[in-house]
Order: sequence, then structure tokens, then C-alpha cells
Amino acid sequence: MQSSAKKQFKKGETLIREGERGECAYVIEAGNVEILVQRDGQAIQIGVRGPGSLIGEMAMIDDKPRTATVRAVEDCDVIEITREDFGRRVESADPVLKMVLRVLTTRYRDMLGRTETIRFVPSTTAEAVENSEAFHDIALSTIKIHNELKVALQRGELTLFYQPIIDVQNMKIAGFEALMRWKHPQKGMISPGIFIPVAEESGLILELSRFALDVACDATKELQKAASPALVVPEPLFVGVNFSVKDFMGGNLFTHMRDTLAKKGVAAQQIHLEITETLLMEAPEAAKAELEKCREIGLNVSIDDFGSGYSSLSYLHYFPIDTLKIDQSFIRSMTTHPNSLVLVKSIIGLARNLGMKVIAEGIETVKEAGILYTLGCDYIQGYWFSKPLPFDDAMKFVKNWQPPKLEIDNNSVNTNT
Repeated sequence: MQSSAKKQFKKGETLIREGERGECAYVIEAGNVEILVQRDGQAIQIGVRGPGSLIGEMAMIDDKPRTATVRAVEDCDVIEITREDFGRRVESADPVLKMVLRVLTTRYRDMLGRTETIRFVPSTTAEAVENSEAFHDIALSTIKIHNELKVALQRGELTLFYQPIIDVQNMKIAGFEALMRWKHPQKGMISPGIFIPVAEESGLILELSRFALDVACDATKELQKAASPALVVPEPLFVGVNFSVKDFMGGNLFTHMRDTLAKKGVAAQQIHLEITETLLMEAPEAAKAELEKCREIGLNVSIDDFGSGYSSLSYLHYFPIDTLKIDQSFIRSMTTHPNSLVLVKSIIGLARNLGMKVIAEGIETVKEAGILYTLGCDYIQGYWFSKPLPFDDAMKFVKNWQPPKLEIDNNSVNTNT
């Protein structure tokens, strides 16, 4: 799949030629270019653009011929944005935003055609300029992150951390959640909250998901092999891997997962597909079809952050779901807000009646763990006993973990219900 990539142009080279179809746009990283138009058979310079500038985007928005030529006035480094990548981003945008983009482009072209001086710049308010610069910065940041993320995947800068999941009823290790991390060589650790949305928007999430599944399968085998029998549950350890709506749209998630498990020699029961409520609502038919096939071979389906999104009871019946992960916002407030405690208690009871397991996320105190034990929760996950760990530390965890003691207070779970 074509996407953004770095290119270089020497001084005097043409990046964009007037009259051509817009096959790509560029973000200038280094160097300067001049913008030229033909007037009475002569090339007239109408502007110069430098680092941080976006050029060539209009011809891709309205699919019309280029109206100007862009030439390097010195050696330039640029990020190329292909028509395919640009089109995918526009089509995935809000319909109103797409309409506004096309209307603005049409008006701008019309303005250039009617004005007597090509240097005319329409007046604007300070607020409009400020908003324009903000959107410009966001767009450029997104493009740069996407480009660097592609390189990071190739260079092995991405890795998985593993947060333990504990069977709270006997305080033994049941499994882990695999969480992607990116260690940038210059910027250090980059938050998943920054690069995962960019990956989802650009389609790169498909490659990241496949990478995560491959690495998680290898880790599952090693963790199981290293685990001290006294510290883990009798069942095989599992590793939860997160998937996005894009993973389900192609219709081949099941095939890839089945083939990967067979190649890696990992039992299907040891991999949990973690998906969000949003995914189920955005692509319900595609999600259901793929999840049913995954479940048939023994893969466990977990709903992450349950309660933070739509939380429709109907989808618990409609989709093949094995595990509910209670959103940590309920866990954090259940010791101080009775309504949150009632909700947690209700979710656990509902899951039990539907034959599902429950994982409570974000456990930070012994009191929270004690309440969940008393309510009959199956598993807990959180900083109370471990933050997400690099693989080597996760290996030490399954060998040497010392379970903390629970503090049971039956009065703390009295919700008068």
C-alpha cells in the first residue's frame, strides 16, 4: 500500500508541474521552493514556501489539473503524501468536513481566476488565522508521526509491554494484556494515545496489529514455559491483544489469526482478542462475522473498557463475547461513590448470569481489590501489583511474584440492593 514517504529534490528540480493531475502533495521538511504560474508566456514567481509548508493539496481535493508549478530553489527534503493516502483520509472524515474542504478549494480557485493580481490575499480575522495555524500544525504533526511510525516498525522501535492479570479469588497469575510501546531514538517513549489514533486513521494499524499478534504469540509460549506452577492458575496463561475496527473491515482477520496461531504453535485459548464497544457499534456485521469464526476455534473475545461507551445490553446477546473488562473509571470511584459500586456489582452479576468472565481494570489499592474479591470478580489488573512490564521483567514476574495480601471488608460492598 502506498502512503507517505520521504523524498529529496535537488536545486532546480520540479516537484509539481502546472497542468498535471494531482497525484501527490508534499510537506517540506528542509529547503525552499518557489511557486510559478504562466502569464503571457512567462513564468512568474508568486510565492516561496519553506519548512513546514504543505504544497499540492488542492489538486487532490477537487481532482482538477495543477494551476501552478513548484520548483526547488535549493536542495529539499519532503514528505510525499500520495493520492491514495490522502483520499483515504478525506473519505474517512466527517461528511461536513469533506464538503467544507471542497467548497473552500472551489472558492479559492475562483478567487485566483477573478483577481487581477495573483498576489491578492483575502482579509481574515485574527481568530481565523489562529485556527488555521492550529489545524495546520495538527495536520503536519499527524503526517510526521505517521511517517516516523512506518520507519519505527521497520527498525524494530516498537515493542510490547505486558501488564499482569490476576485471578483475584486465589491471587494467582492468569495472564497478561499486551500493550504496544514506541521508543523513539530521539524523542524517547511516545504515548500510545498519540501514535495509535494516527495508525488507525492512516490504515497502518493493520501492520501494527499483525506485529502485536506475532510478538504476543512468542511471548505467550515463553511466559508459560518460565512460569512457576505455584504462582499461576492451572489453566494455560493467556495474553490479551488489542484490535481495532480496521482489523475487522477486510474480512481476513480470522484467517490471519488462525494461520499465525498454527505457525507459532500457540493454542487459541491462550490469545484473547480485546476490542472496544466502539468497534462493535461502528462495524457490527463485519465484527460479528469475524468474531464468530474466531470463537469457533477457541479464541476468547474480550470487551475492553466496558461501560465507558455505548454499553448496550443488546450487543451482549448479539455478539460472541466471553469476557467483560470493567472500565477503570468505575473502579476508581466505587470506594467513594455508591452508584459506581452498584454498577460494578451489577456488571459482575450480569456477566456471571451470561456465562462470561470479568476483568476489573485500574486496580490501585488493596481496598479496591478486596471489594472486587467479595463481589466475586474473576480477574483484576492494575498498578496495585504491577505496571505494564517489558518482556524480560514479565518473565521475572511469572517466576518470582509475591502475591500481596487481600483485605476483606464485607461491609464495604453493602449497596443495599
